[in-house]
Order: sequence, then C-alpha cells, then structure tokens
Amino acid sequence: MHELTITTRWTDFDVLGHLTHAVYPVLLDEARDTYLTAAVGPFSDWPTVIAHLSIDFRQEITHPAAAVTIRTAVTGVGRTSVTFEQQVVTPAGEVAASARAVVVAWDPATRAKREIAARDRAALEP
Repeated sequence: MHELTITTRWTDFDVLGHLTHAVYPVLLDEARDTYLTAAVGPFSDWPTVIAHLSIDFRQEITHPAAAVTIRTAVTGVGRTSVTFEQQVVTPAGEVAASARAVVVAWDPATRAKREIAARDRAALEP
C-alpha cells in the first residue's frame, strides 16, 4: 500500500469547519497519480481517464488539520483498466473516508481506451 501525505489549504474547509466533500476527489486523484507515476510513469507518458469513483464518508476531518494521508492500493488490473481502493486518513490515523476508483488507460491520439502492456500490468498488479 502506498501512502501520500497532502497538506490541506484554508479553502479545503467549509463553513462548518470540516474538509468539504468536493476536496476528496482531488486528494484521491493526486494520490492515484503519484502511485501511477511511480509504477508506470507520469501522466504525459501513461494517460488515464476516470471511469468510476465512489466515496464512503465515515467521519469528518476538522480544521485546522494541516494534512491528510491518502492510502492507495491497486486491487485489480484488467485489459484496459486499473482498480484502486483508497482511504483518506485523519492526522490522528483514523479512516475518514474510503473510496474505490477505476481508471482506464487512454490513447489521446485515438480518443479511446488502450490495452495495458504486459510490462505495465506486471508493475501494477497487486
């Protein structure tokens, strides 16, 4: 499992004083991108598009939480897609949200999905 700590910003919190729901997809995307960059290369070389994202919110993260940790693991690699399980963890180490995401390997030239090469599949498989 890969862990990435991300610094929060003032604008990440809403009027109720908790991390707003709209920030979670951004944090999760940043962690997936970091994971993919380490495993198969940067987005410019290994582009993807999101096909599915679901988030279960378990508890709030309140201001002034200076950072959150995103735990990311690949749970499956298909012919053209990668499935991730992720957790957003509070500064105290509690799981505030869990997420599942599916990204599809993308070919910008054809504007369509592309097959994942065997070497990339080996680098990604759990």
